[in-house]
Formats: sequence, C-alpha cells, structure tokens
Amino acid sequence: MINFILCIHIHQPVGNFDFVVEDAYKNAYLPFLQALSKYPRIKLSLHTSGYLLEWLNENHKEYLDLLWQMIEKGQVEMMGAGYYEPVLAVIPKRDRIGQIKLMSDKLDEYFGVRPKGIWLTERVWEPHLPESLNAAGVEYVVVDDYHFVKAGFKKEDLSGYYITEEQGHVLKVFPGSERLRYVIPFEPIEKFIEHLKNIESSLQRSSVRLPLAVFADDGEKFGVWPGTHKWVYKEGWLERFLETLNHNLEWIKPVTFSEYLKDNEPSGRVYLPTTSYMEMGEWALPAEASLEYTNLIQDVKKWHDSERIKRFLQGGMWRNFMAKYSEANWMHKRMLLVSKEAEKSENPAAINCLYKSQANDAYWHGVFGGLYLPHLRSSVYENLIKAENLIEDVKNQPPIAISEQDFDADTHNEILIKTPKFNVFLRPHSGGGIQELDFKPIAYNLTNCLARRYEGYHHRVKTQGNGGAGEGTKSIHDTVVSKEQGLEKSLVYDNYERLSLIDRFIKPGAPLSPLSVDDLQTGRFEEGGDFVGALYKHEFRNQNSELVLTRNGIVFGKPVRIEKKIYFTDDSLLRIDYQLANLDASPLHTLFCSEWNILLGFGLKARDMGSMEEFELEEDWLGLKFRMKLNPCANLYTYPIDTVSFSESGFERNFQGLCILPCWEINLAPGNACKIELSIDAASLV
Repeated sequence: MINFILCIHIHQPVGNFDFVVEDAYKNAYLPFLQALSKYPRIKLSLHTSGYLLEWLNENHKEYLDLLWQMIEKGQVEMMGAGYYEPVLAVIPKRDRIGQIKLMSDKLDEYFGVRPKGIWLTERVWEPHLPESLNAAGVEYVVVDDYHFVKAGFKKEDLSGYYITEEQGHVLKVFPGSERLRYVIPFEPIEKFIEHLKNIESSLQRSSVRLPLAVFADDGEKFGVWPGTHKWVYKEGWLERFLETLNHNLEWIKPVTFSEYLKDNEPSGRVYLPTTSYMEMGEWALPAEASLEYTNLIQDVKKWHDSERIKRFLQGGMWRNFMAKYSEANWMHKRMLLVSKEAEKSENPAAINCLYKSQANDAYWHGVFGGLYLPHLRSSVYENLIKAENLIEDVKNQPPIAISEQDFDADTHNEILIKTPKFNVFLRPHSGGGIQELDFKPIAYNLTNCLARRYEGYHHRVKTQGNGGAGEGTKSIHDTVVSKEQGLEKSLVYDNYERLSLIDRFIKPGAPLSPLSVDDLQTGRFEEGGDFVGALYKHEFRNQNSELVLTRNGIVFGKPVRIEKKIYFTDDSLLRIDYQLANLDASPLHTLFCSEWNILLGFGLKARDMGSMEEFELEEDWLGLKFRMKLNPCANLYTYPIDTVSFSESGFERNFQGLCILPCWEINLAPGNACKIELSIDAASLV
C-alpha cells in the first residue's frame, strides 16, 4: 500500500485581465473540479489564492458551491497561504503573518474551515520562515523534493514528512515529487503507476511504514498551459488518470495532508537550505550565468551518473531577481516603505492595498513570473499609491512634503517630493533622473518602464519559427515557439536604466544623413556627454519649492555645466528649467535631449514628429491626459520600448513604455549659456 497526495494550487495575479481569468476558469478550474467530484474516494488538497477566491465568489459562485460540497464530504482539504500570493520570505514578518491569517479567515468565512497547512508561493524557502509560520498557526508546508536533495537527501529515500524548526518553532515539511510534476499530466498514465510502484517497492524495504508520494503543482497545467486543455479533457488524460486511481485503490490510498499527519509520525528532522524549485534557480541567475547553467544541466543529463552529479548542482536564489532587475528591486523597496507607513497608520483599507501590492508575480521573471507584463507592475504601483493616499487622507499632510533617504538600499539617497497630485522620486546619483512619477488622483506610476535586457534564452529566439502551442503532451519547459514572426528584430538592449529626465548630448547629423528615429530606438547614435547615470549635486531653494540639480561634465571633449531646476506646485504641473553653459574657450554645437520614458502610448509607432512646442496624449482607458510643453520648440522623437520575453505560451514581444525625446540644437559661444523650459502636465479626464 502506498499513500498518494494530490495537491493542486490555482492562482491568478492581482491586476490580471478579467478575460484571462475567465478563460482559466472555463478551460481548467471548473472542468478539473467537476471531473474529480465524480470520484469521491480520490482526495484533493487544494490551494486557491485569495485574489482568485474573491473573483470566483463574484463571478462563479457555482464553483464555490461545488467545492463546498466536496469539502463537506471530506474529499477536499483547503490549504492556506499568503492571501495575495506574496513570496513570504521577502515581505516583513508582520505582513507575512497578516496575509496568512487573512487567508485563514476567508476560508473560514466561505467554507467554515481553517487550514492547517499552506501552499508556499513559488516554493521559495528560507530557513527563518518556521518562526513566523508557526506564529500564524501553520502546522505544515509542502515544498519540492529538490529542497531535500539540496539538504543531502536522495530522492529515492524520501517519504512522509519531516520536522524542521527555527529557534524552537516547529514546522512539518512535505517533499513533493519533481518527477511527478513532469509525469502529470504530460506522460501516459502507465508512467505514473510505474513511478508509484517503484516508490512502494524501494521504501517498503526500508523502515517506512506506509510510503507516500506527493504531487504538488499548478492547476493551470490542467487546461491553461498550451495544448493541455485538448490533451487533459478532449483526449481524456484526466478521465483515464482518475479511473486508474479508482481501480487501484487496493494498493494506492489517496489522502490529504492532514489525514496523513494524523496517522503517521515524522520520517526525521531536516534543515532546508535557501532554495526554490529547480527551474527557479536557473531563472534567478544573471543572464549569461543562466545560459551556462542551463547548458550544464543539459550536458549532465546525458552522463550515465547524471543524478549523482545533479544533486550537488544549484542555481540562484529568488532574491537574485532584485539584483538582476533594478526595476524589481525598486518595487520591492517601495513596498517596504509603504509597509512601514501602513503599520503606523493601522488603516485596514491601506493595509489591504499593501497586501495586494505584495503579490509575487510582477517581481520576477521566468516562464511564469510577470515582471515583463506592464499591467502587473502597474497593479503593484496602483495599490502602493492607493495605500499611501489612504494614509495621507487622515494625516495633516503639508502641500509639499520633501524627504531624502536611501529608499532602494543602494547606499545613495534618493529624493521624494510629495505634492497633492504627484509623487516624484529623483535619483541625484543617477543622472538626476526621475525614478518614479506617480499621478496620485488615478494611482498611476507614469514612469513604470522596463529596460531592454539580454536574457539567457534570447539566442533561441532566432532559431524558433512562428507557430502554435505545440503538442499537449509536452511541458511548457520543453515546448517553445515564437508568437509572432520577426521577434529577433526587437532584440535591442539598453546600457542604462529607463528613468526620465535623462540628459543626453548627441552629435548632430550631417545634412545628408540627419538623426533618425530608428537610430534613436536601436541606440545607433553617438552619445557625446557623460551625464547619463552620473552624479549631480542638489539643493533646495525658495522654501523648498525648487530643487536644483547641477553637474559639470564633458560634451564632445568640452566642459559643460548643466543646471536643471525642478519647480513643485500644488497643482498638476511639474516644471523643469534647464540652463546649459559652455565652459570652454571654443564654440559648442550639439543636440541636447531630455529623455522621458513613460508607460503610455501603447500602439504608437516610432515617429519623428518634427518641430513641436507641445506634445499631448489622451489615455481614455486610464482617464488621463498627459501634456508636455517645450520652450523653445524642440524636434520631438517618440518610439515604443519593446522587449522580447519568454512566457508559458512562448516568446512574445511586450510594450514597456514610450520614449519621448525632445531635442534642441545648441550653438553656444564660449562662456555663454542657454535656457530651456519643459513642463509636464497631467490631468484626469473624469
């Protein structure tokens, strides 16, 4: 006899498109539960993330009604987690406990049950977790057997559950089978039976009383992943799987985690290292290292003793994403800032917005992570800004509030200016650029752009053809297609962060070869200044209503001084005055450009818009009008910032923002200066 735990995790990111969630419901969530309900002796341990649970309650109560019936009959055990699916290890302890308790309260409200165990988001484990999980009332957690292998175990020796602790706070840990994650539902049922027989045979020869096999993975692989709906339902894989289990109950005993805990003692003690599942270690590494690690794993798989070697190989840790992507680090540190403010305010609505901002999906990138999806990043910022707005509403906030501190933990202070309409985060040490510009009335970060980076999988883009989803019997880790032709043309990389208020000096084009928007978009231009990413001095003037950023630098070998004054008012206007001074003994002839990168203008093409004194965008879907005024007139260029990334459906191009580049031709005699005025105006359309 062998125990078998079927554990399914279903989740949708906060801020995901409603039609995406609806498709997942119709193609996976509902048909899976309906199929399982016909086999009452087959048990399920189910985790449904809080955001998805709310969506189901609002849109498909029939699903919750069926689930409630299965819970009442003892067929389903509900599992908890952080409510909005945060990576628990990287949010503050108070939020970690708060999110878990919120999930438990919601399950109690909906189904009259309080969970004993939790689904660990992306199976990101760090050794300090047992203390806070214990404080939140968690008895057990499930991770991968990979975690145990990194602690020195062999997969074939694993069964049951193990005890771990932190400072005496005990937690029970189950190892889920990595092999079963690839068998179910991608291989014939015979492979599943063969795997269980092997476990039963090997472990019954040991001291284990009742061997245990645990399958714990995403429910989306049963209908959402490419090709799986056809394979799992139309071609009958799930029905064959459930029928096979039902006909083998004399030696396969389906149980829930809690049922197994009730009847079995722990198999031993373990102290797991910091890790996640195997694929996450690959994704978390820097691009070149990720590619080399992937190639190494593929090489090792061909060796006759591959498993002996693989068990001692490990990629990066989840926190590496905050080193790999500066945008992820900034979001994370902004979240920590709001968490401190929310704790002081004790405002329940603000705390709930904070919890939503901690949803893991937008903070990382792999096959699943959504850092490359602008709507998920926007959701994070929307909830952070809403939380701050709620906190400020009950505080005696001055018209203009200024603070300086190291917000992003890089050892350099940033500047935060809060006005009634804007939050402006500036980085004097990085070109005096704007890191974040929030339009508070609609809780929108205008400068939420992602730089174009090399990824370790980009070499594969050039070798993949355009195609569909691939065969249903393949895992998404094995099936790769391009969702459109010509993606390799979008493989352009930035050597700087996509901030705004970036000061550029570009060599003017000859009359027969003027500067082109294509040159700007692809980076094929000569940068003559050393101001991008450089350190600016700063000071506040006129009772803190002006911020002055200055730097003496070099432009095509000539000394040049930039002074940019930023004026803050209590309306929706942000004004910047530039003064450029030629400090050389010879004339200076150059193009000066102020680069702005904003998450607006989806669908706009690259354009040389000619001489303009005003540029305006209306975003009806946001309810926002964005206006830039230029004095004197500038030659204005705009182009989309497109990236190529990998997702569960293949390689895809994603719009990351619009680059707006006003350029002024500068002719300065020795010792002379010129003045440029630029203003940003944002207004709500409703």
